[in-house]
Amino acid sequence: MDISQKELSKKDLLKTTGISYGQLYRWKREGLIPEEWFVKRPSPTGQETFFPKEQILKRVQAIQTLKDRYSLEELAKLLSPEITNRVFTEEELECFTEIDIRVAADFMDVLNKDTFTFIEVLVMITLCRWKEQNLIQEHELYDLIPNVATTAANITEIKTFFLLLAVNEAHYGLFLLNPSPEGSLLFDERIKVVCQISLQELCHEIKLKYKDTFSFTFDEEAVKNS
Repeated sequence: MDISQKELSKKDLLKTTGISYGQLYRWKREGLIPEEWFVKRPSPTGQETFFPKEQILKRVQAIQTLKDRYSLEELAKLLSPEITNRVFTEEELECFTEIDIRVAADFMDVLNKDTFTFIEVLVMITLCRWKEQNLIQEHELYDLIPNVATTAANITEIKTFFLLLAVNEAHYGLFLLNPSPEGSLLFDERIKVVCQISLQELCHEIKLKYKDTFSFTFDEEAVKNS
């Protein structure tokens, strides 16, 4: 399975979004667009730059939406994938409408704690979405939680893919840490990839949605008092 997103050339990106060459590289210098998204490949004319299509289009849209409200420096902090040491209490988990409190309760029981890292929150959200999308049955979800929660508690790298795998009638979770943009993963043909989620992209989505809900903005201190 190819874990990278479908690619978009620089030429097509500029044409699709209406941004200029100068804007694109200024945003890169300011840290709004990760350098690893700029992937150079040989072409008949020399070299051409490509981007992960879904990720770059979402990022440009976010920048265009927010650039009139925040400075580029503030935006870079807002869109940064870095995770701070900020933890979420049991009460704060209830603010996330995506999280089923029963899933949170199981995480508490398995990990024997009532505060959670942002990565653990993202994993809870992913599990709950899979259940809502009927990708996994409720009893299967709760069978997954012990191993998934234990693994998630040891993850510190936001550049992680979380996959739901099906083997015959059973479902399993798989974490891929810091995958290469050009990487691919091949499974035994008996293994089906039901869904894959980029925790980094989910991180951006959730931070933008809840930046005004909490008295903090995860790792974007510059937006705190905006």
